[in-house]
Amino acid sequence: MDVGNGRSTLFWEDTWLQGGPLKVSLPRLYLVSNQQETVIGDCGFWDGFEWIWNFQWRRELFQWELELLHQLHERLRPVKMSIGREDNVVWKFDSKGIFSTNSFMKILHSETLPDEITSYSFTSAIWRGVVPPRIELFGWFVLVGRVNTKDRLSRLGVIVHSDNICVLCKKEVESVQHLFLLCEVTWQVWCSWLSSVGQVWDTPETIRELFEKWIGVHRRKHERRLWLAGFFAVIWNIWLERNARIFKNEVSGVEILQRRTILSYSDWTGSDLGDGC
Repeated sequence: MDVGNGRSTLFWEDTWLQGGPLKVSLPRLYLVSNQQETVIGDCGFWDGFEWIWNFQWRRELFQWELELLHQLHERLRPVKMSIGREDNVVWKFDSKGIFSTNSFMKILHSETLPDEITSYSFTSAIWRGVVPPRIELFGWFVLVGRVNTKDRLSRLGVIVHSDNICVLCKKEVESVQHLFLLCEVTWQVWCSWLSSVGQVWDTPETIRELFEKWIGVHRRKHERRLWLAGFFAVIWNIWLERNARIFKNEVSGVEILQRRTILSYSDWTGSDLGDGC
């Protein structure tokens, strides 16, 4: 919280100072406070242009508790109250204080993923706002290998090991690399997109390698953004087809799957496929 007049932030319970809620860092004072569940603006008063803290206690404080009170005042010393400004929620992981999916994912994967993944170039290339945020987020999970494929679910003990075969080709274990790249059904969809720009590639070894090649096809910024939407269109529709076969027992052919990727691309970009190629 960025505190202004203190009228919408709880003094003890909310996080508005470094170190978390005051009731956690100074639990003894919280227990004897008469101002629990009180907003900051009711824990003091204005003396002209100066804000004066005024705390109320259930009883007189012991000598050792007075030292805790001194610690509280030291923590409050940098606080600048403002009578004419309301409290605001700020996102501390962005210099402007504004939440974004990009900054959230940077923090998330810096805390949970290995260094060789967090340093990979796609961490900045994927967040372009070309497709809906949930599709970008899904693409990020694909690239870092955190999608719940059958292989991953079997390793987590969610499904039995014998049920980990790809439902598209029914030949190989359904891992991230297989489902979104190496499966013969999936690769036909990729090839249809590559042929639209006159490209012929050897099959990359990993989905991240394909992504790196994919974003390097076009040099102009506008074309790169549109072409990036094609990447999302393929992986998203592969995932939808996979789920339709598992949960609805519905099977679509490769040509239908290819058309669906083009429809997704058009919906997200407002362009025909030829406009971005």
